[in-house]
Amino acid sequence: MNSTSSDFIIIGSGVAGLSTALRLRLKGKSVRVFERKGLASGSSSRASGLIGQMRSTPAATRMIMESVELLREIEDRAGMKIFRQTGSVRVAQTEARTAELKEHLDVARQAGLEAWEVDQTDLREWMPYLHSEDVLLAAFCPTDGYLNPPELAEAYLKCCRDCGVEFHPDTPVEKILVENKEATGVRADGENYSSPMVVNAAGPWSFMVAQSAKSHLATTAISHYYFTTRDSEVCIDLESATLRDRENRIYSRPYGEGLRVGIYETHPEGFDIEGAGPGFTMRDMTASKDHPTIRALIEASKKRFKNIDNDTEMEITGGVMSFTPDGHSLLGEIPGVKGLYHCSGFCGHGVTQSPAIGAAMAEFLLEGTFRYDLEEVRADRFHDFPDLQTREGVEKAGIKAYAEYYGPGPSR
Repeated sequence: MNSTSSDFIIIGSGVAGLSTALRLRLKGKSVRVFERKGLASGSSSRASGLIGQMRSTPAATRMIMESVELLREIEDRAGMKIFRQTGSVRVAQTEARTAELKEHLDVARQAGLEAWEVDQTDLREWMPYLHSEDVLLAAFCPTDGYLNPPELAEAYLKCCRDCGVEFHPDTPVEKILVENKEATGVRADGENYSSPMVVNAAGPWSFMVAQSAKSHLATTAISHYYFTTRDSEVCIDLESATLRDRENRIYSRPYGEGLRVGIYETHPEGFDIEGAGPGFTMRDMTASKDHPTIRALIEASKKRFKNIDNDTEMEITGGVMSFTPDGHSLLGEIPGVKGLYHCSGFCGHGVTQSPAIGAAMAEFLLEGTFRYDLEEVRADRFHDFPDLQTREGVEKAGIKAYAEYYGPGPSR
């Protein structure tokens, strides 16, 4: 592209934006991607990398199943091995969690996803580093697994470059250009770039991008943390299954010879992404063992993992998630600015959903059809809720959605 015009402009080079850019370019459309800092340096760079297909509805489950299929295509196209298909385990240790897990297994069967019940004997054999004596029911999905999100971003970038997507790193978008209530492009680095369709895939900055077009997007930024152990005494097999323990609100996956463990805590911290300033990067998100979230994470991990205690050597990683009031992403237009499409608010599942989201967004942008349940993710679904028309209202609702993401707090 030699001119400043293109068929599509995408703001944000996280995995959702890159996946969308790739699918549009493969359809023959010219695409520019703008990124405020280095390419793929936002939330995607700090994601934990679990790929889990068991969801609360058949439609949501089938979307992640398609993501897993598309991951293989991306691997082939990039010539990279990214996804480690180890299977996943979910555990339940109360009657309420057992009923919840059985419901998820039923949804999996409806969606055609292979998953089945396992018992403590299986857990002791497969994952001997777990405390499993309290487990009433567990489920195993053999086609789940994990990946390293920077490697996925690298694969997307390679595929995009190979087919001619144009990138503008270290080029923050200053504003969305709007004429007669229609997006006409963006202003970035003091220059105007024109396009009839602009895709806002800016992660936790998405609501700020929307504000530049005098539009209101119902996302909020929330801090999220995990740790990675450096345990020399207990070597975790890289082929070990990933784990979700919703009662203790934690998830885990193998990493190196240790474990990567994260938490959806009941008292999350909103993150002032506006106040962080233009120089902020995800590398600035640090925390010590004394941080309340890390203390809660360690205490929860001690209940499930034999090799984790207060003295375990670990590396703590922080990032910023983009959450919505109901825990579902925002896709499509919002009344007031035609041609400005949002692809944001993935609530911690951007990496998992990105292959399918890219294909679905490209189809939606080019043909006006959406292959999944659009009602659940349409960007304008909060438009008629007065309490969600202010930043304060959205932040309060988003924090509540995060706190309840793994359901009620642990049983007492």
